[in-house]
Amino acid sequence: MDKLQRVREALADSDVFGCLTDEEIDRLLSLGTLVRVPAGKVIFQKGDPGDSLAVVVSGRVRIGTLTPEGREAVLNFIEPGETFGEMALLDGKPRSADATAIEACELFCLKRRDVLAFLAAHPDVALRVIGLLCQRLRRATEMVEDAALRSMGPRIARALLRLAADHGREIAGGVRIELDLSQRELGAYCGLARENVSRQLALWRDAGLIGKEGRRLVLRDRAALARIAAESR
Repeated sequence: MDKLQRVREALADSDVFGCLTDEEIDRLLSLGTLVRVPAGKVIFQKGDPGDSLAVVVSGRVRIGTLTPEGREAVLNFIEPGETFGEMALLDGKPRSADATAIEACELFCLKRRDVLAFLAAHPDVALRVIGLLCQRLRRATEMVEDAALRSMGPRIARALLRLAADHGREIAGGVRIELDLSQRELGAYCGLARENVSRQLALWRDAGLIGKEGRRLVLRDRAALARIAAESR
């Protein structure tokens, strides 16, 4: 499959641009560029100019920031077909978080001036962008509430259930989270130290609530995790 076809299919499956016709997707293709990013490379940092939006064609991207204490906080994981960078692009302000390639990535990048002109001509796409921003704001609010109101077990359970909803695949005996997460990365997503996450996961593995396939977590008993997640303390 050539690179233009890969980008075309990613746009057709995109959370923002999937409503476009084939002709409109071709128009969008003419406005952007395909960029390859090696695993581990920082794509942009908090405070950088918000001058572009990207659609992940292949690979995965981690969105995060540093806490006032200097610890990394992971906010989101972006998969193929999903967009990132839309907030700073729309308001013209600096980036609000860092973006790093978890895996080798292909990104379709669109400049701010081109996206704004395209959105003005396609209000249905603009509404999708607004919906995506609302969804991510709700998710960020949930994470802040978890950190403020919930103890370790419920916080980790809620994080696992979010990851399963966003990145899970049904398999025999559970749902596998299709992310190769280290316990440090999972801790950063939960807002907890790696050691605490490791201890809790070990207890749940022993109890049969979760399992592992390589570095990928499998939720074996979602009902039990949901009950834990509903606890406040």
